Amino acid sequence: MTKNIKELCASKPVAIFGTGASGAAAKRLFDSLGIEAVFYAESGAELFDSNAARRHALVVYSPAFRPGHPWIAEAQKNGSLAICEPDLSALAWRGKIYAITGTNGKTTITKFLAHAFSLAGFGAVAAGNVGKPLSAFCAELDGGGGGKIAICELSSFQTSNLRFLKPDALLWTNFAPDHLDWHKDMREYFFAKFNIVEAALGKPIVAGSSVAQAAKEYGAELPAGVEIFDESLKCSAPEPFSSSIQARNFAMAEMLAKKIGLSRESLLKAAESFSLPEYRFSAPEEIGGIRFYNDSKATNAHAAIAALEELAGENDLIWIGGGKDKNCDIEELAGAVAKRAKAAVLIGQTAEKLKSALSGRLARGAHVCGSMGEAVRKAAELAKKGSCVLFSPGFSSFGMFKGYADRGKSFKNEVLCLKNLK
Repeated sequence: MTKNIKELCASKPVAIFGTGASGAAAKRLFDSLGIEAVFYAESGAELFDSNAARRHALVVYSPAFRPGHPWIAEAQKNGSLAICEPDLSALAWRGKIYAITGTNGKTTITKFLAHAFSLAGFGAVAAGNVGKPLSAFCAELDGGGGGKIAICELSSFQTSNLRFLKPDALLWTNFAPDHLDWHKDMREYFFAKFNIVEAALGKPIVAGSSVAQAAKEYGAELPAGVEIFDESLKCSAPEPFSSSIQARNFAMAEMLAKKIGLSRESLLKAAESFSLPEYRFSAPEEIGGIRFYNDSKATNAHAAIAALEELAGENDLIWIGGGKDKNCDIEELAGAVAKRAKAAVLIGQTAEKLKSALSGRLARGAHVCGSMGEAVRKAAELAKKGSCVLFSPGFSSFGMFKGYADRGKSFKNEVLCLKNLK
C-alpha cells in the first residue's frame, strides 16, 4: 500500500489542504515515507491556483474542505487526484479497519470497542474523528499498524467522497438531523454517510432502525445481511452503560462485536475498566441541593432530546441549551424542552430563535444569557432545592468555544464556582 501512495504522488510533492489535526497527521505520514508535502490553508499566504495545481499529482484534504470546494475542483481540473485524509490512511494502514459512523453514539462506541479489543489481546487503536486521525497512527506504528485493529470514527464530512477506505466492518448507529449548515439538506447528509455502506459491501454491517427508515425514505437499498438495531428498545447494560442512552450504545457495540469475533464476556470485562467520554451525560455535580448534569457533547437535537428523556422522572428541571446554528428545524427540540423543563437558559447563536420557539411554553420562562457563567448562575437562580439543571446544548459549540470539550470544561468550572457563592 505504501508503494501505491508513492505511485499516486508521481514523484511530485503532495498538496495538503488544511493545517489542523487531519492535515498535520497526513504531513507526519508523508514525512515518515520520505515524501515531500506542502500545506495550503485558506488563511495562509499561498493560495491554491492553477499554477499550484500543476505542481502536485496528489492532494489530501481535511474534513473542513467540502468535496465541491474550489481548490479541490481546481486540482481535479488539472489532473490531480484529490482524496480525504481517511482515504490516505486506508492506503497506509495494514491492519483491519472497523468503521463507526452515525449522528450520535459513535465516539463512545469507538473508544469502548478499542478498549475491549485491547483487553482481549488484540492491538487496537481508536482513531479518526474521535481525536487522533488514523494517518497519525500509520506514521507512528511500524509497518502502518501491522496486525493492529483500527476502530475508526467517521463523520459525514469524512465519508462524503471516499475512494480507498473499505472497512472490514461497519456500525452506523443512527440518523437524525445535523450538519445542515454543511450539507444542503437531509438527503445529501444521508448519502454522504451512505458512501461508507457502499464501501463496506460484503462485510459485516450493523445499522440503527432510523438508518433503515431514512434509506427507505430516500430510495437507498441497504445490502442484504445488514443487521438492524431497533432503537426503540429499552436495553439493560452494565456500568458505566446503565443509562438508557449508554445502554443502547452498549447493545449496538455488542451486535457488531458478535459479528467480528469479540465475545460478550470480553465486552463485560472491558466495561469494568472503561470510562465514558467526558461531557456525555456525566454524573451530576450537586451544589446546594441542585444537581448539575454536564452533557456538552450533545451537539445536535437528537442527543439533547435523549438526555431530556433520560431525566423524564424529574419534577423540576432547568435546561441550558443553544449554540451554533446548523440550520436544522428546532421545533422537535423545543417541544421536548417544553414537555420536560420548567425553564430554559439559552446561549449562543440560536438563543433568540429558541426563546421565540419556547415563548409561553415554560412555567419559569426562557432566558437569554451572554456567557456560560451568566447562564449557570441564572439556572441556579431559577432552580429550587431538589431540582436538576441539564446542560445539553443541542447545537455545536463553535462561535463561543473551541469544541464541545472546551464548552464542557467551561460549564464544569462555572458550576464549581457556585460553591464559592453558597
